[in-house]
Amino acid sequence: MWKVFFFLIVLLVICLNQPLKEYLFVEGYEEVYNSNSIKEHDELKNIYGEKLKQCRIEHKPENIGLWSNDGFCDEMDGGVHQICVEVNKTDNFSVNTGQGIWSEKRKDKNHCMCLGAGALYKARQDKGETNKTSDELKCESIPETALNPRYINKWSTWNGNELPNQIINGVNAIYEQCGKQANVEQKVYLDKLYDNLYDNIKNLIN
Repeated sequence: MWKVFFFLIVLLVICLNQPLKEYLFVEGYEEVYNSNSIKEHDELKNIYGEKLKQCRIEHKPENIGLWSNDGFCDEMDGGVHQICVEVNKTDNFSVNTGQGIWSEKRKDKNHCMCLGAGALYKARQDKGETNKTSDELKCESIPETALNPRYINKWSTWNGNELPNQIINGVNAIYEQCGKQANVEQKVYLDKLYDNLYDNIKNLIN
């Protein structure tokens, strides 16, 4: 009995001395993160072939953004939220993809956008229906799986609001923006992912 009591006392002391104690119960917690300390994924690579970086700016409960508990855009099913964006550099993306005004409440934060919404967002820009944006992507935080052919259907549909061939707009936006941010080695890796995916969607162009 005294061992249980001792354990509870130790746990209480730890909690009282943990300034960010809410993180003790977050899955995968290892350290306190801030804007100058970005965690890298243990397994997944980004579209540059390097370790995937967190999308979340700070590890805070209110810093929501449809990522996993540890801040990565690594959802592999459902909506496949894998496109990390800086909300401040978007143009009302939730409104412009038929989701309401919630993105305006996420200023100064990042967000994991799903593939279908990301494609629609860019397709509407290319059609001149919304304002153009060209530097909202956090490329080091976009997993290479986002450009995997298995997600062609996810890129191509979005809750019945999709536009024809929107996958092309979405994929090209990632390639163009992230290509500009890449060094030589990163660009080579990105080229391979892009070429492989594009070979699988050529039939959508015709």
